[in-house]
Amino acid sequence: MKLFENYTNGLSDLINKDKIKTFSSFSDNKNITSYFEKGMINESLELLEINSKNKVLIEFDKTQLETLFGQNTYSFSENSIGTHPDFKSIEHHEYENHYCVSLFMDIKGSTRLIEKYSLLEIRKIKDTILTLAIHVSSHFGGHVHRLQGDGIFIQFVRKGQTEQNAVINALNAASVLTHFISSDLAGIFTNNDVKPLTVRTGIDLGFKEDVIWSHYGISGCSELTTTSLHTDLAAKLQAKSQPNGILVGGNIQEILDIKPLFCKDIKKENDTIDYYIYQGVKNYRKFNFDWKQYLYSFDFTKRINSGNGIEIDNPNIKINCTLSEENGLNSESYFQNSKAINKGTHIKFTLTENGHAYHRKGFDIIEWKAFNSGKDASDAGQEVHDFGGKCKNKTFCDTTAAYKGHHYVECTIKREHSPNKKYKFSIFIE
Repeated sequence: MKLFENYTNGLSDLINKDKIKTFSSFSDNKNITSYFEKGMINESLELLEINSKNKVLIEFDKTQLETLFGQNTYSFSENSIGTHPDFKSIEHHEYENHYCVSLFMDIKGSTRLIEKYSLLEIRKIKDTILTLAIHVSSHFGGHVHRLQGDGIFIQFVRKGQTEQNAVINALNAASVLTHFISSDLAGIFTNNDVKPLTVRTGIDLGFKEDVIWSHYGISGCSELTTTSLHTDLAAKLQAKSQPNGILVGGNIQEILDIKPLFCKDIKKENDTIDYYIYQGVKNYRKFNFDWKQYLYSFDFTKRINSGNGIEIDNPNIKINCTLSEENGLNSESYFQNSKAINKGTHIKFTLTENGHAYHRKGFDIIEWKAFNSGKDASDAGQEVHDFGGKCKNKTFCDTTAAYKGHHYVECTIKREHSPNKKYKFSIFIE
């Protein structure tokens, strides 16, 4: 299964020169309809809207994102650009301190497209990629502040949302988009003998005391935006990122105590560590966010191509997660890595098959283990534990959120003369 398969098909038709030549002969929608009726156009192009101004839009179906990542509390019902909807009440002469997670993403390599495509064709390709970025970021609660040629500046912040959850949403959006562009989109370009486009991304968090929201300019010609070192550093991180890479600032790593498997030190050519994105009164760290390793923590991803690639595959047997207060009230479903869980929250993991509670066979041996990361778990000596054996041979496991960091629970089903089957579920705890 591919993420955004309609985008894959649509972009494939855009990038394929033979199909583009067919498009260029169309002058209006009436002609397009007749070509559809005659079967002269690939069925995937039914998802394209092509008008006389040569504008191409591909429908965005958020169902797949909701199935894999859940409905996002902070997503926007309508897309907009410029002033963030939650801060539009700030008057021209006012300012407000409020945190912001800034994400800069830039498309690299589009200049080379002029060697094979016309300006209109290049615009279609870039517009389609940026349109997908808008939809994906909006699903994860991101607001597009600015489109900058080949780039996009997105603010992950909502009134009433914690900094932790804004960071998680930014990491999820960036990981999903980078995966699509580096795999599915890259494959399309390669199949058409074109060097693939890449993206570079920088993300940083500025806390309330480090960010001012205010207007720049004069009345009638102004922009409401943020003033913050961390907004500037997000752009600088993007500029220093590798192709299809994501660099994050130290606040991103620290607020979630993200494990070294995901937030990695950056090495120089002489094998020393390049620690800082900013050096001044206080030096500020940078990390390479390994989005592939992060996506591998979801149960719907599989390693392919000798572990270098990712395939989306929603499994039949999986673990569901439910959160509630200690008294069992206010129960809610939790999707993997969707938000940070408060310490003390009651967590119930349940093994399911095809959407129903898993029925244990008589010969099944079921074992549950938790794999915790971060300073809290390390200090408590609880980096790996088996819940005291209380969940053995049960199809569910109850526990309580206790340690800040990124953790996962693993359920192993053992059967004689058969390989062990392992199922995992990942969470953040703040």
